[in-house]
Amino acid sequence: ERKNGEDALQKSEAKFRRLFEAAQDGILILNAETGLIEEVNSYLINLLGYSREEFIKKKLWEVGSFRDVNSSKEAFEALQENEYIRYEDLPLKTKNGKLIQVEFVSNVYLMDNEKVIQCNIRDITARKKAEERIGRQLAHLRALSAIDRVIAANFDLKLSLEEILMHVRVELGVDAADILILNSDSQMLEFGAERGFRTRI
Repeated sequence: ERKNGEDALQKSEAKFRRLFEAAQDGILILNAETGLIEEVNSYLINLLGYSREEFIKKKLWEVGSFRDVNSSKEAFEALQENEYIRYEDLPLKTKNGKLIQVEFVSNVYLMDNEKVIQCNIRDITARKKAEERIGRQLAHLRALSAIDRVIAANFDLKLSLEEILMHVRVELGVDAADILILNSDSQMLEFGAERGFRTRI
């Protein structure tokens, strides 16, 4: 019976280890009392670029990627008290200096009758970049829609050009811009409107 119990425990530990290493999120296991890191999976090692030895037996805020997170110690204390904490958009630096955005979720549970903290760290950099790209595209579409409305409702060329320039400056992120109009008779460019210049071009 004792042997059966030991076999079951070994199988359970082996299953945990397989799941732990196969996870597509970074995982840290911390001692809930001391805050020392006891386990780290391969995904997080590859994600942040630190070796296993640089994680193990260190406190979270002693690992390079987390040193710049000012609230690491406060978060650990809050986690000890509340047994759950979540950051939806946390910037971390990898060992080579690359900045990545992660979702950070930690909770406390019992393992072998001892409290441990499990930290799940998900790389959301690609998702954040996609959201920013979509945001820029929506802003661009809103600007085009606003310009279209002004042109359709306004017969004053100067006002229409100034409205276009306002949106062009925002979209391009520039301080000043102007519009030159081609004179069909002379085939010369003539000044149409400007915004942001200290002196007229």
